[in-house]
Amino acid sequence: MPDMKDALNKAGIKGQSTQVNCRACSKPFQPREPHHRLCADCMKKGAPKDGETASRKSAFQKAGTMSRSQEIKKTSFDEGYPDYFDTDGLLKPEFVTSLAEEIAGTLGSHRMTMHQLRAFYSHVKLQEGALKANRPFKAVSVEIAKLKPFASERASKGKVPPYFEAFIVRNVDKVKDKDTFLNGFVEHFQAVVAYCAGTLERRRS
Repeated sequence: MPDMKDALNKAGIKGQSTQVNCRACSKPFQPREPHHRLCADCMKKGAPKDGETASRKSAFQKAGTMSRSQEIKKTSFDEGYPDYFDTDGLLKPEFVTSLAEEIAGTLGSHRMTMHQLRAFYSHVKLQEGALKANRPFKAVSVEIAKLKPFASERASKGKVPPYFEAFIVRNVDKVKDKDTFLNGFVEHFQAVVAYCAGTLERRRS
């Protein structure tokens, strides 16, 4: 019945003579049964089943994630960084002096730009303003956490160096409450930006 065959083809329902692509190697083959998804060669090789393929893909993705995490940890920051406060609960001076200057210098050597730096700093200052306007820390903490994926995206595109991503990740992870954010991260980041303003401008000129 050629008319019926044409109608089925137009409807996207093809007869048994139609070839399909092998799920494992993508080569076209003629399945012996409608449910067959592997060509004869791949059947002999014992191609992985759907579940096995998904498991291997998942394992690969996890390995990639771990590699990314390990890459961040391999930066030159000390293991305990950032430990903002001394035993009296006061910000350690080096976070706004020598350490901040050192970080600014490293960012400069990695070709960090003031444009990208200001984008992150502006976001931090917005959250500082929100907290000072008595917005609950729980609500603001979500906005603070967004700095991490933002940094990851910029680093993956080469817009910021991995060193800066590590700086953001470590500091955001250290923020546990209003005090660690306002009196720790904000003060430290502000000092880094101030030193960068001089360091990056000198490198441009």
